[in-house]
Amino acid sequence: MKITDLDGKPIEVSDLDLALLQADDYRHYRHTDPAMAAADERLQAYWENLYQQLLKIKTAQL
Repeated sequence: MKITDLDGKPIEVSDLDLALLQADDYRHYRHTDPAMAAADERLQAYWENLYQQLLKIKTAQL
């Protein structure tokens, strides 16, 4: 299956459960350096978007 990231790039997902676990982990990561706060906000939004897309697919399969 394919999903599209926030940058409009297609991503091929071959293992939905693993992709959900990875996106869930990554959406909670933050740098310890406060200077990276802006980058962290962008990355959090990116991974949250992917996670929500994957979750919709998983829910539709149930």
